[in-house]
Amino acid sequence: MLRVFLGVVVAGLCAMATSCAAQEFRVYTRVWDLSSGDQPVSRSLTLWHAGKIYDVIHSQGEVTILEPSQRRVTIINSDKGVQTSVDFDELKHLLQVAEERLAQQIQTLEAKPNSSKEFSNHLRFQLRPQFTKHYDSQQRRLSLESKTLTYEVRGQEGVRAEAVDSYLEYADWACRLNFVLHPQPVFPTARLELNQQIRKLKLFPLEVKLRAQFDRPLQLKAEHELSWALDNLDRDKIHHWESLLRNPKTQSLTLPEYQRAVLSQTTAKAR
Repeated sequence: MLRVFLGVVVAGLCAMATSCAAQEFRVYTRVWDLSSGDQPVSRSLTLWHAGKIYDVIHSQGEVTILEPSQRRVTIINSDKGVQTSVDFDELKHLLQVAEERLAQQIQTLEAKPNSSKEFSNHLRFQLRPQFTKHYDSQQRRLSLESKTLTYEVRGQEGVRAEAVDSYLEYADWACRLNFVLHPQPVFPTARLELNQQIRKLKLFPLEVKLRAQFDRPLQLKAEHELSWALDNLDRDKIHHWESLLRNPKTQSLTLPEYQRAVLSQTTAKAR
């Protein structure tokens, strides 16, 4: 659920420009549940290298490799020894199917006598989120507010434009992928809208807070540390992941097969 909302907040793929494809950088992300304590509930590392984006949450034993030039996402679960790939068009199709189902659910709900208008409006927000926007240019703080959920972003100006675009496109696709892999009651549309507003302001998000009112109140905060160089450990990790891809012992599965093989151990964990 965490990554659905924040995309690793802040947590993606990108039809990168050529200049960006040769660029290397890393983003380390920590996520807190502000209602449960002062220790991060999730940590992730995202690496940009040789035109690919590697995103790993070590506690999950899973790495996602995004290849913009191939319009493809590959997911490896080292604990299970399995991998799967899905292209961008398939992800979009799966989300479109989910949106059509939600639209039908709304129609069915509203056709019932004494149906809850508040709940119906909540569902409609999932399809077409509407926010009130505020931006403090001096503090580099952006807020998107609604009755359903609110985002607050503290950003940084002056970051290389191609890196900002690459990061936000990565966050877009990661948000879509996480919704498909780990179905949630909240669609990625709100997070995608936030990314678009950040993109317009040419900000790199350093901190993102989310407040939401669903079946229970939700308060999350993600912090991102941006570095412009990969170290030897980063490169060793990339080499290891690429080796897993080539290893004949790593079983290739379809996306539904992968979900059945892996989700039984991850559905109870925060992403």
